[in-house]
Amino acid sequence: MNDRLRRTAVVSFALACCAVSDCASPARAPEAAAVREQPAQARAQHEAPPPAPVAPPDAHAEPAPPPAPTLVLHLGDSMVGGYGGLTRALEAKFKELGSRWVKDWQEGVGIATFDREHRLDDLLAKHRPDLVILTLGANDVTLPFPAAVAPSVRSIAHKMSAGGRECFWMLPPLWRKDTGIVEVIKQNASPCKVFDAAGLKIARARDGIHPTDHGGVEWADAFFAFYRGTPMLTAQAAESPAPDAR
Repeated sequence: MNDRLRRTAVVSFALACCAVSDCASPARAPEAAAVREQPAQARAQHEAPPPAPVAPPDAHAEPAPPPAPTLVLHLGDSMVGGYGGLTRALEAKFKELGSRWVKDWQEGVGIATFDREHRLDDLLAKHRPDLVILTLGANDVTLPFPAAVAPSVRSIAHKMSAGGRECFWMLPPLWRKDTGIVEVIKQNASPCKVFDAAGLKIARARDGIHPTDHGGVEWADAFFAFYRGTPMLTAQAAESPAPDAR
């Protein structure tokens, strides 16, 4: 009797355990499926292609050239060239951009005189250019005290750049050693940009000073490359002129 009771209790306990196991299995099934899915998701993430590399900006790319000016005023001393030489060569280049061109020059004018006169003011008021190119300084190459004209350089630059106007001061290609006017202009012509052609080799007229028409083209080519931001100006333009042998 006792044996039968014990066997009955054991069977009941086994059935109870099976019932508990069957009830718990469905609750564990989703958890097991999630465990099985995790390696597949990890593999998919690992196997995904990396993002395409983004090319860095080209540090050596040339800057875009400036927009074409509406009207250019080219003025200064006799190195401007009159109806030929430098100004004719520059005019052709800017007219290709669609710009209008006005030129003016004075024989023998120096920086101090140019500043005292009202010629620059009158031309600016009359033509209202958006770009001014000044070729001035040849008659000051042998000035005993070039620092004395520094205030005049600043005054001229202030007039040319009034209202945010773009302006360039073209230094002449030197035919002899100067007494310091090149540095005076370079240090005082801001905010105008200075084109230093002091060492540029050009074809010159019989006087050994003024450019021929071909020399004007050489000078204009070098300036225009500087204006457009292209690296055409070679080391030739950075050379110091030889001392005057005369």
